[in-house]
Amino acid sequence: MTDIPTLIALASSAIGEAGLAHAAIGGCARNAYAEPRATRDVDFVVQADPAGHARLVVALGRRGFVRATVASTAEEAVPDFESFRDAAGQRIDLLFAKTRFEESALLRARPAMPYRDVTLPVVSAEDLVVYKLIAGRTQDWADLEVVVRTELVRVEHGGPDFDWSYVARWAAEWDIEDRLADLRRRVGLDAPP
Repeated sequence: MTDIPTLIALASSAIGEAGLAHAAIGGCARNAYAEPRATRDVDFVVQADPAGHARLVVALGRRGFVRATVASTAEEAVPDFESFRDAAGQRIDLLFAKTRFEESALLRARPAMPYRDVTLPVVSAEDLVVYKLIAGRTQDWADLEVVVRTELVRVEHGGPDFDWSYVARWAAEWDIEDRLADLRRRVGLDAPP
């Protein structure tokens, strides 16, 4: 069984050692915004810097993690995505920030505590919604609904507004407005943002 807080600490320390900006995405980020659910890996968006990437691979290696999956073209100095595993099968998934959206998500990240005694940078709720809309898998839809419903309750109780116009801007950029409209219908918000 994966010890997520320890895995987060290992990943964060390796990324920090490499000197790269990063923020949690995926299940760990989702757990910062809603009632936690189980997850088997940790996912981060990481600054796309060739020298930093090389340092990161070495830093993860020092912690017992080796490349399991790489998604890139041969001419790219930094892959789009890399997955690392250790001997116990624990997995760290890294998405490297190469788009304006990903760079924005890194800039907007804030410290959060998705697990007891674990603080890490996490993408904003709006950026998490965009990431999950892009991915569009079954688990992403379940996460989307619970995160947005939780955010709507926070707003009702005087919390900060959820920035639907920001989400709509990036949904248009990624050509996923139909997914955003579907999400809004699912949570009872029929009007476009």
